[in-house]
Amino acid sequence: MHKLGIMGGSFDPIHLGHIYAAESARMEFSLEEVIFVTAYCPPHKSMDDLAPAQHRVTLVELAIQDYPFFQSSRIEFERGCYSYAGDTINAFKNKYGKDWQIFFITGLDAILNIINWDNARTYPGICNFIAVVRPGYDVNYIRHNIPDEFRPYITILEVPGTAVSSTQIRELVKRNESITGLVAVEVEEYINRYSLYRD
Repeated sequence: MHKLGIMGGSFDPIHLGHIYAAESARMEFSLEEVIFVTAYCPPHKSMDDLAPAQHRVTLVELAIQDYPFFQSSRIEFERGCYSYAGDTINAFKNKYGKDWQIFFITGLDAILNIINWDNARTYPGICNFIAVVRPGYDVNYIRHNIPDEFRPYITILEVPGTAVSSTQIRELVKRNESITGLVAVEVEEYINRYSLYRD
């Protein structure tokens, strides 16, 4: 079967850790392509706490433009509020058909949010989940809180170089400190141009 990766997240902003995670998953699971899906309005986050969706998806497009196996999708923009991962996964399953196996890539912490907030839209067997963590991350708490019926469909993938977080980047920008080396050059330039994440 063909294999498709979906990298879901709010990407506020996208950083090199996201890129490393997507590329590691692509290599590890022999994914033919990875589609970055920017969350339009995730149910577990307040819109007031997020940069405008148009900025976030543009940052994604800038960050992945030099990666031939990466694409960006605005599918959740078409759906409006709220944007559920289960609906997005089903949309790609319908689009690509039965010859494609779907892998949803996200952080391990986000797996619990997806399962708890999707109101049964995300069900065991809907796809394979790749839960990305940093080496040395204590996964026991979250692993024990994943329902038994979901566990066969979740693979934990340790990825070096993912210690950076979007929260850290926002804080650095707010303090007018450098984010060079944490995000793509084009992303840094865009953040500065539009004064994102500043008071």
